[in-house]
Amino acid sequence: MSQPEQPLPAGGHNREALALLEIEHTNVSATTVRLLVAFFLIAIAAVPIAELAYLRITASAQQGGVPEDDSHEGIAVAWSHLSTVPEHVAAYTAAAGDSSAWDRIVAANRIVLTGLSGFEQALENESLIARSLRPPAQLVMTGWLGAGNERVYPGREQWLFYRQDVEYVTGPGFLDRATMRRRVGAAPAWMAPPQPDPRHAIAQFNDDLEARGIQLVVMPTPVKPGVHPEKLARRYPDATGVLQNPSYHGFIDGLRRSGVLVFDPSEALAVARRTGPQYLATDTHWRPESMESVAELLAGVIASAGSSSLPATTDPGHRIERLEVTNTGDVARMLDLPPGHALFAPESIWLRRVLQADGEPWRSTRDGDVLLIGDSFSNIYSLESMGWGTSAGFAEQLSYALRRPIDRLVQNDQGAFATREMLARDPGRLTGKRVVVYQFAARELAFGDWKAIAFQPPTEP
Repeated sequence: MSQPEQPLPAGGHNREALALLEIEHTNVSATTVRLLVAFFLIAIAAVPIAELAYLRITASAQQGGVPEDDSHEGIAVAWSHLSTVPEHVAAYTAAAGDSSAWDRIVAANRIVLTGLSGFEQALENESLIARSLRPPAQLVMTGWLGAGNERVYPGREQWLFYRQDVEYVTGPGFLDRATMRRRVGAAPAWMAPPQPDPRHAIAQFNDDLEARGIQLVVMPTPVKPGVHPEKLARRYPDATGVLQNPSYHGFIDGLRRSGVLVFDPSEALAVARRTGPQYLATDTHWRPESMESVAELLAGVIASAGSSSLPATTDPGHRIERLEVTNTGDVARMLDLPPGHALFAPESIWLRRVLQADGEPWRSTRDGDVLLIGDSFSNIYSLESMGWGTSAGFAEQLSYALRRPIDRLVQNDQGAFATREMLARDPGRLTGKRVVVYQFAARELAFGDWKAIAFQPPTEP
């Protein structure tokens, strides 16, 4: 028979107080302290010592004729974040003009802190320990547990989704006041806070182009989980339309009411979805046949909107070449799985390459009266480094559909402002333009920096 628990004597300490007293009077021997300190110092020093030893070994091996690996390149990228800081500070100081001394100090401090942050992050990514342990650990997490990482969500039927795309569709409205305040408040102290509201930037861009007699066509490109939610979750097997952020439709209606011409390819992609996938299974971007059909529709919008301003031109006589390309998608590469894994097979697609009349690859021309500014959705089948072929991107398909040469200004990242900023730095690019197509991924509405960019006033003819 068990004995009942004996209560503590009346007036004495309760059990929590006794535990605290015992902790306060815990005795640790000097030997234990030395061992713990030594272990702590060794743990801290082990990583940089291993890195330096590995770099010395590989350097010796390269001197002996062994091919160079990417370790030195990775470390060089990390150090570049620090080595370029003085140059960036000097460039800002030279361009600061009449800024106050305090503004210059704050801006220079932000540049330095940004460089330090980039250096720290690059070291984490290029660390020998991280590069050795991360791929096999990710293989276990994805292959056995069905988990992604901080950038990737695994879906159904071996589809992969970029995290920001999913959060754009499932998150709060990007025009919600509380959401915009959180975005501004979450900016690191060393960076200028973003402008979360895209309406003013686009309206100003439209006004600046209108003052030059140029028609703006805004083209938000739907993200993959919005077009194919059934590949992400079982609850959307028969989704109608394209899923968008809660603020999207109100935003588009507002642009149209203010006189901005918007081309939204969502409905066309939703209809085409019935015949097969419109996006790549392991990549963030659309398939080439989807892009080609959207280019045809956009060409019709441009011809209709610019029928009174687009002059007749001689058909450049573009030729078409079919080419099969096989590649691994960018989202699969974000998982950083070990080489030779069999979780996600490479994908094969057929490109419609656009060639000049002489058979050379298509080229943009600054003399074209239509200018496309865009991001990686425009670049994916044009930029060789993306691995999906060349001369078959959105600009090429639009030029072929319009039967006229066009100009192109594209950048993969920071689609909310990068191309507008590039155009503002080179306003001569707008000479002779009648139509500007502004293409960007819809996720930029929720995550991009929509800072307004002032264009120089048009010169009088």
